[in-house]
Amino acid sequence: MAHIACVFSVEIYGTAERPLLNWRNIPYGLSLIAACLEAAGHQVRCWVVCPASDLNALAAEMIYDFGCDCVAATAVTTQIPVINEFLGVVKKLDPDMFTVVGGTHPSLNPRDTIAHHAVDAVCVGEGEKPMLRVVAALDTGERPSRIPGMWFKHAGSLELDCTPPMPYEIDIDDLPFTNLHHWERWVSESDRNFRVVIGRGCPYGCTYCSNHALKKVTTGKYVRVRSPQNVVAEIRQLADAFPDIKMLHLEIETIGAVPGYATKLCAELAEFNAQRPVPISFHANLAVTSRLAQNADETRQLLSAFHKANLCHINIGLESGSERIRKEILNRPEYTNDDLIKFCRAAKEHGILVSLFVLMGLPTETVKDFLATARIARACQPNALSESIFFPYPGTKLSDLSVAMHLFDPSAISQQGERTHAFLRLKGFPRWRIRFEYAFVTWRVFHGRWSALELTKRMAFKALSGSPRLLSSAIQIWSSVMKPLVTPK
Repeated sequence: MAHIACVFSVEIYGTAERPLLNWRNIPYGLSLIAACLEAAGHQVRCWVVCPASDLNALAAEMIYDFGCDCVAATAVTTQIPVINEFLGVVKKLDPDMFTVVGGTHPSLNPRDTIAHHAVDAVCVGEGEKPMLRVVAALDTGERPSRIPGMWFKHAGSLELDCTPPMPYEIDIDDLPFTNLHHWERWVSESDRNFRVVIGRGCPYGCTYCSNHALKKVTTGKYVRVRSPQNVVAEIRQLADAFPDIKMLHLEIETIGAVPGYATKLCAELAEFNAQRPVPISFHANLAVTSRLAQNADETRQLLSAFHKANLCHINIGLESGSERIRKEILNRPEYTNDDLIKFCRAAKEHGILVSLFVLMGLPTETVKDFLATARIARACQPNALSESIFFPYPGTKLSDLSVAMHLFDPSAISQQGERTHAFLRLKGFPRWRIRFEYAFVTWRVFHGRWSALELTKRMAFKALSGSPRLLSSAIQIWSSVMKPLVTPK
């Protein structure tokens, strides 16, 4: 059987030896591919690279110690250069090594991705079945070709072997459970706060997100969820493997993607937790809509189901406090600011914590628009805030709109500081002000609720995030200072 190396990269890291800051940073698409390959009998090992990694040493370990037959890497837009650099090192040590790159950016920009000299193939769309066929061909000594969802280079030719992807899978219960032990070597923390993927796809078409573009990559049912029984079976397996597990994030774009699914899943989770001496707490994303927020009975039933299941923390997208921007620029699900505030208050009444997603630096946004975002976020009284500066991901509608409006030069976009740098030239919201508000919004939302120390720490973190190397160094220093204080003697 073949030996497959799965590669992931991160920009902000703990240490070169353990770059993943926590278990939540694990790439779950690649993890599922690794699980499928392992279930088929192949040997799989995972690597994580970061700016401090010794790429030559890792490549040598992969090729000579592991005996790798194929490298499968995944990358978002800003990590493509790092992955290309690493694959280039691999090719220098073994020019015949077969390399495949997949993920959101390669799926939406396959021609650009495969143009790099160190990339032999690109996976477009979901990669579990295509990678099984690629590895099966390599295992018999053949060069893969004509595989749905794969783009291959013809040896010695400029022509490409491009086969349309197969339809999206309908029953994702057929996928094996992820093997988190693949990544244990690379994780800095041992907090045992994991994620379990419970669904794929999103029913909405937000212009800044890749889902609307990925939905068009192929045919088939894009929004899919696993059966509650299948989800709980994986959670039970995880709990057996990691007895000290405390929290699980239920990974899905919105737990309300399929009507009625959330309450059925919560019933299964509640039954599972009832059998445990210490219940596991669950987190999930939820898209709030006016239809939900304005139906008091439906809101109460949903939040009651969350409470019974110990789904005690939900992430909700405010994104912008400007209803104009949400409707005309972002194409968000329909909800008013009052709807969102009302729902967040109802969640708190049921003992459920709320985190808000906030975007800034958006096309046509002004300082006044952003101050409205901060004001609405504060009114929601969240327990946490996940703020991001808009990054124009190639292949998304909002990136295309930004180019059409001459708001940035795509060829000059930085490959550092994803969602922490301001790239658009906005008349009503200059870049320096966007960067300032990115750090200062914590104070705007939480002053009077958080301590001065907590506010300062959070704002310093955001201020440093524009320089990933500096932030990573700060994280290492903070860890070295704090670890002796919390380690039992």
